[in-house]
Amino acid sequence: MKIRITVLFLISIINLGFGQNRKERDYGHYKSLNLGIGYNYSFGDHNEKDFHLLDIGINKTNYGGLHGSGFQYGIGTEIGLNTEKFIIGPKIGGVMYLMGIAIGTELVTYTDFNNWTLRLVPFIGIGGEKGRLTINPHVILTNKKFRPVNEGLLNLTFNLNLNRKKLE
Repeated sequence: MKIRITVLFLISIINLGFGQNRKERDYGHYKSLNLGIGYNYSFGDHNEKDFHLLDIGINKTNYGGLHGSGFQYGIGTEIGLNTEKFIIGPKIGGVMYLMGIAIGTELVTYTDFNNWTLRLVPFIGIGGEKGRLTINPHVILTNKKFRPVNEGLLNLTFNLNLNRKKLE
């Protein structure tokens, strides 16, 4: 009985080794310039209104490998879609990707051209080179009374490749 279990164990280990065929997929590293287009759902307390924002930006990405890891950095803006006044939020940020997990931070300044607020936005979620879904809590650094957007966002962003090159 012990010999049968040992043989079955060794056969299963060998099968796992053959299951990792790396010739079918491309595990190279790529560097790309992307146009990021996204949607932000801004949620807060039940007394506050929920806001919707359009997210547009340009970013550079270095991504690839067997388990899909890399980083991305760029600039962009968030535009309020259902805000009382016209709200725009220029931002700069960066993201690290590792095996489907996206962790990053952004620095955003929202303005209606009469008032402004500066916010640090750390985020975590799922994603990769082509897009991500993250939860973005806001840390209000200045002008806490100016509330054009609530203190939390749910973000869905897609990257459209403008220029992609394989790194050797």
